[in-house]
Amino acid sequence: MFRKLVLAAALSVSAQSLAHAEAMMKPAYLGEIVLPSGLMISGVEFGGISGLDYDADADLFYAISDDRSEKAPARFYRLKLVIEEDGVKGVDIVSSHVLQGENGEPFAAKTIDPEAIRYDGARQSVFWSSERDAKGNPTLFEAKPDGAFKRSFAVPGAYLPDEAGERGIRNNLAFEGLTLSVDGETIWVATENALVQDGPKATLEAGSPSRILGFNIESGEPVAEYVYETGTIHQKSETEPYYNDNGLTEILEIDAGTFLAVERSFALGTGNEINLYRVETAGATDILGADRIADRDVTPVSKTHVLKIGEGDFGLDVDNIESLTWGPVIAGRKTLVLASDNNFNPNGQFTQFVVFALDAPSQ
Repeated sequence: MFRKLVLAAALSVSAQSLAHAEAMMKPAYLGEIVLPSGLMISGVEFGGISGLDYDADADLFYAISDDRSEKAPARFYRLKLVIEEDGVKGVDIVSSHVLQGENGEPFAAKTIDPEAIRYDGARQSVFWSSERDAKGNPTLFEAKPDGAFKRSFAVPGAYLPDEAGERGIRNNLAFEGLTLSVDGETIWVATENALVQDGPKATLEAGSPSRILGFNIESGEPVAEYVYETGTIHQKSETEPYYNDNGLTEILEIDAGTFLAVERSFALGTGNEINLYRVETAGATDILGADRIADRDVTPVSKTHVLKIGEGDFGLDVDNIESLTWGPVIAGRKTLVLASDNNFNPNGQFTQFVVFALDAPSQ
């Protein structure tokens, strides 16, 4: 996905009332650190960071690359970010771990497309999603902390594309979002745009009905499913080939049934707009098991707009951010950490980590 965008926001993970939550939604920019495209680590190019999660016990981040095993075997990294009250002071690439398939071997080229990652310290597991395999199917995996295969989840048939292109996920618009529930019982995935049979992609005039799907971690069975209506594309493209889009790119559960959601809108030649929403599943239609929703009366999840960020805000030249995670508590304030996917593109893109803090201490 070749896009450049800006993202920033904050929200309390432990909000106990609407007033309390609103007081916690004010982001304070702490700083950024940028790694150039083409950076080689032990002979392997670093980049493509499409998912990020924080292990508070180890004070380390898990960062997944969306390299389709083309530059090197599909992999994730463990990173140390040095974040202080007056800024981001450094980043250390602590280790790299090859993702393995059920056969115990690295994935072959173009048979996987890693997009998101979450670390579960209680289970000593890494959950990660792939937008497509060799057949174009999306997948959700559980792995050991070293990348060794534990299991894959059975994805419902509605998500699997058919040969006619009349159903299933759209190419490169599948499991972009991933989060663990706060009680540790559910793993949620989210599609960037609608399944083919559910509706069209986002346009300048209308959004797209993405899906958010929850699996019970112990049984591996789907337990809940909701529709998330994205916003419209914010602006026309002014540069050939006139590409623009908008989609749901990350989710982060902050309370039972409540998520922080990121939408990114990009228009080639005009730039980016990022919108952050507080999402509530209460009152939404649970469409669990629905093959299609285009002909159904469905109530989507509710969205409360939290923040809009345009190009140049905070003085940042922000690249293609695809990741959002809680970070460490700094001087009594909880942080959010963002990371960009540089698409391994040396022409104006880079890997970037941007940190924001909540204005009020976390409770």
